[in-house]
Amino acid sequence: MDCGCAGCADAARRAAVDGPRTMVTLHGVRRAVVATVGAVALAGAAAGTAAAEPAPAHAGWDGSKYWFRNAAGEWRWTSHATTYEQRTGASAAASPGSGGRSGEPVFRGRQGWDAQDRVYWYKSRGHWYWTSHAWKYQQRTGLSGDTSEPSKPSDPSRPPGASKPSAPSGSSRDWTAPVSSFVYTGYYGQRGSWSKGYHTGQDFAVPTGTTVRSVGPGRVVTAGYGRSYGYEVVIRHPDGRYTQYAHLSRIDVSPGQSVSAGRRIARSGATGRVTGPHLHFEVRTTPYFGSDINPLAYLRGHGVTV
Repeated sequence: MDCGCAGCADAARRAAVDGPRTMVTLHGVRRAVVATVGAVALAGAAAGTAAAEPAPAHAGWDGSKYWFRNAAGEWRWTSHATTYEQRTGASAAASPGSGGRSGEPVFRGRQGWDAQDRVYWYKSRGHWYWTSHAWKYQQRTGLSGDTSEPSKPSDPSRPPGASKPSAPSGSSRDWTAPVSSFVYTGYYGQRGSWSKGYHTGQDFAVPTGTTVRSVGPGRVVTAGYGRSYGYEVVIRHPDGRYTQYAHLSRIDVSPGQSVSAGRRIARSGATGRVTGPHLHFEVRTTPYFGSDINPLAYLRGHGVTV
């Protein structure tokens, strides 16, 4: 009775006149509303709302997505040509700006920029995904989104224009994982109630007191308490990247101290905002929260098997 939508409001008015018989209609309306909401939720996997996007210049392909108006005249978008054609009855290949592009991008067996379909390909948990956005590709892989190079790099594991992280003064085999005998828990990029909307690091589940090592040579820039991160250490490496080690129970280094790869810097714990003992490991482009890149991709770029 407290619903203000047009269907329920009309049923409520008729219920006041016709009595219990119309209440059945009202309940039927509510069931229809619930069914509609469920259908919209399912459709959301294929088409997004334009509420947070700027209004497009025209319907059709804009270089990263297809735009169209729904029955209410509101702008909506989708990354899928098939959804665009279903909603509009128009050919995706004939849409303005599409350049004849039709259907889904074709995976051609390599990671990185595909100049033909103008998308980035990357692998996640054994499956290949594509994105039109350089920032998302960099976020998922920790690699550059530069598209200026040819589309067939000599190293298929890296995208065109992406330089492998600089090796320290020693060999890349000197680098190491931050802990041993671990189990992966929270993955980088995992969506959830974190401050940034997704998990900004990689969690290694280990017992409290496990030795935490610097993954490579560098200099300590932070060693202390970091609010939600609990006790943390941040290290700057020769390639300009920063690694963070959080939720520690004990810190064994000080700011300004130089460390070598594999040097013990702390003991793992469960300080700060946690649900259990583990090491939260981040790789950043600055010492600060919000500049994260894919930590496992970074370690693998230095020859670490993780």
